[in-house]
Amino acid sequence: MEKIILASNSPRRREILGEFIDFEIITREINEIKDDNFSPWATVMGLAFGKGIEVAKENENSIVLSADTLVELDGKLMGKPKNRDEAREMIKSLSGKVHNVYTAYAIFKLSQGIKYVDYEKSSVKFYDLSHEEIENYLDTLEYEDKAGAYGIQGKGALLVEEIRGDFFNIVGLPIGKINRDLIRLFDFNLWQEVIGGLDERERFWKIHYKGNARGRKASRETN
Repeated sequence: MEKIILASNSPRRREILGEFIDFEIITREINEIKDDNFSPWATVMGLAFGKGIEVAKENENSIVLSADTLVELDGKLMGKPKNRDEAREMIKSLSGKVHNVYTAYAIFKLSQGIKYVDYEKSSVKFYDLSHEEIENYLDTLEYEDKAGAYGIQGKGALLVEEIRGDFFNIVGLPIGKINRDLIRLFDFNLWQEVIGGLDERERFWKIHYKGNARGRKASRETN
């Protein structure tokens, strides 16, 4: 089995990837520069590449996956808010409007010369939000460490009227698209890892539980 390294501290990305495989987390800090003069997809792809390349250099025989997410509204890029005031301004600006969510991901295996970067785009429309709704959401502190100051997979779902595109892209990792790239690049299929994991659990159950159940039944009959 290939060794997989996730070069991200994001709990959402860990949770999504963890549904399919075991992996190691190794991260390196980068200077996350955002420039509205560049396209959203170019900016987010550069950030995703930067987060993974140093980890890949230190682990050349492993598959390294890194990612970054940005929100874009009318050409303005939004990353993670620095504080509550900045989060408030972000959510107010998104209220009643459609914005785009870009998640870029980079896949590396330097021992095979592989450096691959791509992105996915989804659209989200917010309801017209009252001052009270915005403050209530900010009180949850869920805005912390999230691009655009909200988490669609959590309480931020109450802000959302409509989405178009990949839901998991909005959360932070377009896992379906990534899986197809893993198949193409390495013949590594997350489906096979899931099925293999189920087979392992079934064998474990048969060895450790089914036999014990038969033993207990026989013991009761003897007594």
